[in-house]
Amino acid sequence: MSGTRRRWLGAATMSALLLLAACGKEGGDGGAAGEPVRPDDTGKTVEAVNPNKEAELTVYSLLGGNYEGFMSSEGQYIQKKYPNFKFNFMLPGTGTTLRDVVTAKTPIDIIISSPDLQPVIDVGLDSDISDLIKKHDYNLNRFIPVTINMMKQLTGGKVLGLPGRVSSYTLYYNKDLFDKFGVPYLNDKMTWEDIMETAKKLTRADGGVQYYGFAADIIALLDMNERAPQYVDAKNLKATLNSEYWKQKFDRTVPLFNMLPDISDPALLTSLTKSRDLFLKEKRAAILLGINDAGVRAASEKWDLNWDISPFPVFRNAPKEGPQPSTRYYLIAAGSKHREEAFAAITQLVSDDIQRELVKGGFTPPLQNADYMDLLGSGIPELSGKHAKALVPPNYGEMNVKDKYYIAARAELINAFNDVVSGRKDTNTALREAEERADKKIAELKNQ
Repeated sequence: MSGTRRRWLGAATMSALLLLAACGKEGGDGGAAGEPVRPDDTGKTVEAVNPNKEAELTVYSLLGGNYEGFMSSEGQYIQKKYPNFKFNFMLPGTGTTLRDVVTAKTPIDIIISSPDLQPVIDVGLDSDISDLIKKHDYNLNRFIPVTINMMKQLTGGKVLGLPGRVSSYTLYYNKDLFDKFGVPYLNDKMTWEDIMETAKKLTRADGGVQYYGFAADIIALLDMNERAPQYVDAKNLKATLNSEYWKQKFDRTVPLFNMLPDISDPALLTSLTKSRDLFLKEKRAAILLGINDAGVRAASEKWDLNWDISPFPVFRNAPKEGPQPSTRYYLIAAGSKHREEAFAAITQLVSDDIQRELVKGGFTPPLQNADYMDLLGSGIPELSGKHAKALVPPNYGEMNVKDKYYIAARAELINAFNDVVSGRKDTNTALREAEERADKKIAELKNQ
């Protein structure tokens, strides 16, 4: 099969991943379930199939990687319960895009996806698994509610799969720069307003070297942020960018980016890699807003830095908000001839036993009320002595529904922010023009 690797499951070790940042509904409703977790729900694997059964499942990953990485991060854990499962592993490529797969009627059982589920829906590979959930009395209230809500909002109430690992953003800081300039370390109670004041104190030239108090990418602060409205009104399919909300958001966020070097360089604004290099390699940024995968990255990249972690901040007028999660989803593909086996496999991946092991390896689970979060990163020596609990926010915000209209509007919002930060346009002009461009794109998409 072109683009496919076929092998038996084998033992392996853990590997790395992932994205994002932002805030949601005040009061923490993003992190509370519609119903309490059932007392008798132990998070065990659904007994959908005999553990000794042989099965061959085709896994299609929209998140990249390779066969070895899949075996390391997922396959070996499925094997613990189902040792006789084997897998084909596929990636998008020449002749193996999702549309190619549908055209060729290539069988797929499990799709690994980001929250952007639209490509799967567009080719008709989405499949509601509510029947399997009901049949096996599987409790969705185990999961952080926003990870399920987003799917239902996008699909009109369908559940296409189960959420796997989640990620968000957090703050990292260079303790040596804080010591150098006599600035107190970050703490758990700091707001965005406090962070801004701290960053100003750390933005200075010293010994011929320019230091910066804060580094981040635009996506982290705009793409999924606190109480962000949907970019597109779902009823009339019109962009909502030219609003008071976004004007205030720009006014609060632009000053942070004005602390960065060469604001005219769009790559610096939209590249998390550049921001990370400024923090990790050049050691000229005191604070980095980065993805909360520090445990995995610090171990693999051997960070040469005296660093620690502080929670994703809140604004003073919204103390109970939190960042939106970015979620890895395990979907069961439409047309799968092994739905029961695929369901057994993905429930195994999100069982408490497996999630406990992943937490030790520095990954954040998609589950609420997990009683093993104190183990976060405990298997990673590089996190010893670090404030690892700060990697996980106390609350998550509702996730934006990432359909094709959202993607079009988001691109124009980022363009508007670039224009304002670089001084090319004022906020009102940039947002008005961005909304006009977004509406044109949306109209084109509606006619496709």
